[in-house]
Amino acid sequence: MARSSPEPATLATESTATTRHWLRRQAPPWLSALAWSAAIAEAILVIAQAGLLAWLLSAVIIDGALRDTLWPALIALLTVWLLRAGLTGWRGRLNASASQQLRRTLRGQVFDALSAAGPAHARASGSGALSTHLVEQIDQLDAYYTRYLPQTAMAVAVPLAIVVAVFTQDFLAGALLLLTAPLIPVFMVLIGFGAKSLAAEQQGALSRLSGLFHDRLRGLDTLRRFGAEASQRARLAHLSDDFRVRTMKVLRVAFLSSAVLEFFSAVAIATLAIYIGLGLLNMIGFAGADTLTLFKGLFILVLAPEFFNPMRTLASHWHDRAAALAAGEQLQSVLATPVARAEPQQPTTLVCRDHPAGLRVVVSNVRHQRRQHWVLNGIDLTLEPGEKVLIRGASGSGKSTLLSVVAGFLSADEGRVELDGRSIDEYSRAQLATLRGYMGQHSVIQPTTLEANLRFGDDQASAADLHQAIDRAGLRPWIDNLPAGLATPIGQDGLGMSGGQLRRLALARVLLRPRPLWLLDEPTASLDADSEQALWAQLHSASKDQPVTQLCVSHSPHALAWADRVWLLSDGRLTRSDRHE
Repeated sequence: MARSSPEPATLATESTATTRHWLRRQAPPWLSALAWSAAIAEAILVIAQAGLLAWLLSAVIIDGALRDTLWPALIALLTVWLLRAGLTGWRGRLNASASQQLRRTLRGQVFDALSAAGPAHARASGSGALSTHLVEQIDQLDAYYTRYLPQTAMAVAVPLAIVVAVFTQDFLAGALLLLTAPLIPVFMVLIGFGAKSLAAEQQGALSRLSGLFHDRLRGLDTLRRFGAEASQRARLAHLSDDFRVRTMKVLRVAFLSSAVLEFFSAVAIATLAIYIGLGLLNMIGFAGADTLTLFKGLFILVLAPEFFNPMRTLASHWHDRAAALAAGEQLQSVLATPVARAEPQQPTTLVCRDHPAGLRVVVSNVRHQRRQHWVLNGIDLTLEPGEKVLIRGASGSGKSTLLSVVAGFLSADEGRVELDGRSIDEYSRAQLATLRGYMGQHSVIQPTTLEANLRFGDDQASAADLHQAIDRAGLRPWIDNLPAGLATPIGQDGLGMSGGQLRRLALARVLLRPRPLWLLDEPTASLDADSEQALWAQLHSASKDQPVTQLCVSHSPHALAWADRVWLLSDGRLTRSDRHE
């Protein structure tokens, strides 16, 4: 008999439980102890406050106590109030510190996971979605650790202590509290099912909107050339409206649930007040109503709002839990992203060698599969020091995948890549970064000064090296015409710079710290013919001044004249290509 597959509701429950346990594991060990210690101390102070208030009012109204006899109780009440305020502030500071610490740690873990996944994963996911993981979704966890998680201990310890205290004064009043208490948790659970789903949909909409906006901003020049501004503006408007609608749904559930919870707690408190009032008027003769005194009645009435207050506060933070669960699911998937290339446990000792003519690269029988298809199927390629090799082929033929394997961004399923006579698997990512310079289609441009963006290749480079790289990359005429020169601020992703200027900036980064191997992935993509030809000339000139081995992937016809050898990649295999193909 075939086993039936799990129901969607069962899978959702299991996923929620897994994410909840994962979130709790991220918290420092002392956070739970702090929450329960603070909750127990709060419960003691709440009961002490209610007892002092009830005794003071009873002493004045019933016993006619004079002011001089009340000073000790008044001082004790003031002390309790100050202790409650201090406890709240101390707990808040420690919770905020714990949240900041774990978010910093988690952000580092997510960054490491995204770095280990390699540039191919970053291109597939989109920069906007990755920044959402690193910023918005991790920040969504703050309220969970600073408000919701500590409040769960308060919602258990304080009501439980109050019920015990009320039972010591009146059995029926305690029973009424026990009967009404489950209404709030049950309603919170019912709300939580829908709130988590809505929060997940909202965060998904935010990721889509962020990714699209970021990618369209980077391709603004291309959109203008093809006259696609109106269609993309309409698409952004549609996604923005979708995000607005989903946000309002989350807020609607939040406000509606708060109103219903306030109603339940108000009804419960009113019921207690009616019972106590009728009992004090001797209109009820059953249970312990006939033994009620003003002290007992005031003590119970003062504790009644305190009984429901932790649960109402927890209910108001229930949406923080839903948002954290939705964010946690996506962060777990990011942390579980397969590593593109595993770091060696014992990296090779990198011997400082001069490479006056470049690095020797040997690719032997490299095979790599993607979606059950061999993108690379037995690639053999040797690059001699100082050689310029061009890889051509149709889009999707695996050119960038081959470049990623040689760069060490991606591990091949089979075969071997050697750099300087050693397997690439023996090098760490940091060591590979000292051997190869990478110039891709899209450069990472930070919203800072031009000099800081140039030094992104080497923060320790001297001023002389920086100016030499600028001259070799052909940036000097443009920089000399800028009013602030190297101090000129640059917008996010190079906003305000042309495509040619961005490519030359990327080339200057590669030239800033000499490396014996250059890997070029469509370095002239999206450039006009004049800018493209000028950049190839600058690459050729720079390689003369600084001999280096170069492997390039490009569709550009100008690359044919630049290359020493041309290969065609098709059906996962390399064949020598005629320059005129």
